[in-house]
Amino acid sequence: MKHLLLAIVALVVFVAAASPAEVASVLDAQGFFVEAGSDADPEAVEAAVQEAQFEGGNLSVAVLATEPAGGATVFSENTLDEMDGIGTVFTVGPETVGWASEGDIYTREQLDEATDASLDGGSDTEAVELFVATLIDEPVGAAEPGGGSGFPWGWILLFVVVAGGVFLFWRMRQSSKRSEASAIESARAEVKKRLDDVANDIIDLEDDVAGSSIAAVPVLYKSATEAYSKALKDYERAESPAQLMTTAEELDQAIWQLDSVEALLDGKPAPPKPVKPKPQTPSRPPLSGSPSVTTPPRVPGSTYRRPNRRTSSNTTAILTGILLGSMGSSRRAPGGSSGRSSSSSSRSRSSGSSRMRGGGRRRR
Repeated sequence: MKHLLLAIVALVVFVAAASPAEVASVLDAQGFFVEAGSDADPEAVEAAVQEAQFEGGNLSVAVLATEPAGGATVFSENTLDEMDGIGTVFTVGPETVGWASEGDIYTREQLDEATDASLDGGSDTEAVELFVATLIDEPVGAAEPGGGSGFPWGWILLFVVVAGGVFLFWRMRQSSKRSEASAIESARAEVKKRLDDVANDIIDLEDDVAGSSIAAVPVLYKSATEAYSKALKDYERAESPAQLMTTAEELDQAIWQLDSVEALLDGKPAPPKPVKPKPQTPSRPPLSGSPSVTTPPRVPGSTYRRPNRRTSSNTTAILTGILLGSMGSSRRAPGGSSGRSSSSSSRSRSSGSSRMRGGGRRRR
């Protein structure tokens, strides 16, 4: 009975978790959002936001009581999209912090430095104050810029001299980890969206397939559902760039099969089968399940349809550009596990070249 009660409580908390759209409306109105259940002091968060806005920036801060799906960076970017994509959104979750920024006064270096300081925050309030203090280079609440806590400058200088080499090496590793984590977060978001779209496409075609007398149509349709099922299971297990690329290839196979079904139903030839892109590193990476599947559940809120209903979405090609750089960085850096996280989505409503994002896992 105790386990049942705990499961019910967890389910209620999950359902009640704030969405980016709900948070965006509050941020538009007052610049900060503190979810019930977090340990943040709303007055302290409000004061920190006012300090940042007084310096001329367009910063909004959200503090969540439960870890958002995909991490704080993904949540920040989705929330910024709901706010017309202008400004900076900083999100503090129980496990991660993350930001997304476009058209604001802050540089990527300033936001990354502020994020790094916030990771040491022992409480949600301290994480917010450390981020803002470092961002504006002024004390905020009890926090000093860069996480300083009143040590004499002589001791700080001595520490820098003695540990300078170790610190530089650590920063190089952290930079590599951030790059890989950013690519993986972006790729996961893109694949998940396309999985949802394909699920709805399978549902939309079900009646047409059932009523068709073309022998190849049900065969291709069944193959598409099986490829979708395998891609979904592999996505849920994927942790590395290579595993996500495998999922993308499976998803492109399902999309091509659905394209072929639609073409045959319309009396037209099937489109060419997608070709796996060659692993050539671009000059500059863009910024920016049961075994038997019949009909997947419809995903609410999905609006994407393949152009002209018969054009492959090239998931593999898109993920190749996102992931190749990170795989190279991972091979160059010792211990290539991801320590920071940031995200981008090639289908974001405001995914222009000026969009920046970043974040990391809290060290408390």
